[in-house]
Amino acid sequence: MGQQPLHTHDDDIDPTEGRTMDPAGGLAFAVGLITLGAVIHYVKKQVASGSIQRNSAIGIRTKATMSSDNAWEAGHAAAAPLLTATYLTAYAAGAITAAITVAAKLSDIEKPAAIAIPVAGIAAVLALLSVSAVKANSAARTAGHTGT
Repeated sequence: MGQQPLHTHDDDIDPTEGRTMDPAGGLAFAVGLITLGAVIHYVKKQVASGSIQRNSAIGIRTKATMSSDNAWEAGHAAAAPLLTATYLTAYAAGAITAAITVAAKLSDIEKPAAIAIPVAGIAAVLALLSVSAVKANSAARTAGHTGT
């Protein structure tokens, strides 16, 4: 008598069986989010202190914020609270992602949150950056119209 195949139907195979989250991917997301938060934090702090002035490379650069030094300053001042929320969100999402990644590796079980958290974190950071840019643009336009 010959050997029986392990699986007789392809639909009997679960492609996720025995797999765990790749810790390198989770840690890459975590480091990326924390780095993104650090960059936003640094730029916000430097612009607020006057160390980074109107330029074509760094900061919130819209037609309105680039129109004058006053517009640049007004725009960034208006966006500052949202930028703080942005970098804190990036830090938190990065830290949570790292913790979930380590927990998934140590427990050797699937953790769907290991991918959901960094994706949600990136989406939140992008949304907050977009709202920050809109707020900065609006304040810069007002500053440009009032001549301040």
